[in-house]
Amino acid sequence: MPQNSSKDKQRLRQRFDVNLKTIVSPETQKTQEHQCRITNLSATGACLHFKTPATFPVGMQVSLKIFISSTIIQLTNSGEIMWIKQQPNECSIGIKFENFLSETMMTQLLKKN
Repeated sequence: MPQNSSKDKQRLRQRFDVNLKTIVSPETQKTQEHQCRITNLSATGACLHFKTPATFPVGMQVSLKIFISSTIIQLTNSGEIMWIKQQPNECSIGIKFENFLSETMMTQLLKKN
């Protein structure tokens, strides 16, 4: 077992402020798409910001299409809603990714315009 495993865990949990266009849909109803922005990203999850009140419950499995800035490329992933912060006309939702993002994927998503 490598000695740097705690360092790897720390790197996976490092969070970055971003502004990425994203489409979210419930796993059970993939045609029901909701546009939002990822405002905070790590290899293990993301904070999604919606300009409408939440329509998803905690624990729901969702599919994500994350658009890479300044390209037509999108990354797909899925995850579980871990928390919801509801405000009158908007909400933030915390997602834990089912498939953690690789270092290469993170590099692509963190590129500036």
